[in-house]
Amino acid sequence: MSEDKIILKIEEKKYETLRSTLTAHPKTLLGKIFQGQNERMKYHVYGNEYSFDRNGEMFYYILEFYRTRNLLAPNGSYKRLVQELVYFQIPFNKLDLASQATTNTVDRFISFLEKLVISHCENFQDIIDLKKVEKQIGEHLVKTFSKLELKWSCVRNSLAPYNFEVTISFSIKKLFQFKNAQNPPQALKHILEEKIILNVGGKQYETLRSILTAQPETLLGVMFQDRNKNLRHPVNGNEYFFDRNCEIFTYIMEFYQIGKISWPIEFEKSTKITYKQLEQELDYFQIPYNKSTTFCSLALGSAIRTYRQLILAFEELIIYCCENLISEISLYISLGKIEIDHKELSLSINSFKMNAYDILTYTTNQLGDHLSKTFYKLKPKWNFERRKERKSRYLYICISLSIEQGLTF
Repeated sequence: MSEDKIILKIEEKKYETLRSTLTAHPKTLLGKIFQGQNERMKYHVYGNEYSFDRNGEMFYYILEFYRTRNLLAPNGSYKRLVQELVYFQIPFNKLDLASQATTNTVDRFISFLEKLVISHCENFQDIIDLKKVEKQIGEHLVKTFSKLELKWSCVRNSLAPYNFEVTISFSIKKLFQFKNAQNPPQALKHILEEKIILNVGGKQYETLRSILTAQPETLLGVMFQDRNKNLRHPVNGNEYFFDRNCEIFTYIMEFYQIGKISWPIEFEKSTKITYKQLEQELDYFQIPYNKSTTFCSLALGSAIRTYRQLILAFEELIIYCCENLISEISLYISLGKIEIDHKELSLSINSFKMNAYDILTYTTNQLGDHLSKTFYKLKPKWNFERRKERKSRYLYICISLSIEQGLTF
């Protein structure tokens, strides 16, 4: 009901929640305030808005506790968080808080490693060397990237007991055999349809009822079925309030719109949001997902994008040859360096200094075939060799063209 909605103004930030969310914790300050009419009038501004002169940034974590009963520990803000916990009379154990902080750090580190695996797929590198990691992280990565047959080796250094030698390897070939199993939503009819406003934690999302019901096994899909119309209690005609995380709901809404979960890499940059929180929201809204499928799909997409960019770089190289009437050009590619006829030219292929060696190790034949078909009138010839001089290894590529064949008058 509308009178159950509460707006809490903390500094300049406004948070929307339900009175029942707060009173579910009756021993806390907000739980006590919103049980009694007289007590909460001290903080009343107008309507259903109440003001507290506290830390607006830290209140994000306070409200998450009321919503999920989980106490998140922001990095580097322990003292400020404790001050707010004491003020809002939220019981906490410093040992539990330390444990939660450790868990959050591991979660973020896992997110970092997940991105690391994806970025290595993007650059066609199949080995990652790390130090000082836990066994549990290895088990998590093995499970998440099971379709890549990821292997985790962790060996304690006998000479340095607190150091670990960690190697992560996986199959790039398996990546290209992988197919995204997420199904797109059913085609929607372009007709005038019922609009729905979802107010999630104070942020409004506007959508169509048919978009939600196109996913009938999810919470919102069931809720907005015709048969459940009498169970819905909208505000202002078509607005529905959910006391959940408004930042993460962006990705929930995207699932309903495109039919698959866009697992965001940028989570690791946020001090608030982790993959674990997204999983909690997916569970709450009853959205089925397979994390291994999603992450492997993400890794495949990254690898394909990088490969396409390298193709464009080689196409630019051939155009450069045509513009300068060069019939033969040689490339010397080692780790971190690309030389063209023993010179460093200002071409986009130089942006691949750090990964061209690894990418071409897997895609040389495909790239040669592509260029031969694309520039067939120039009768291109592609010669590829792996060479070794002393301790240095490099790739040698020679591209020859019949420039005269490309002339048109």
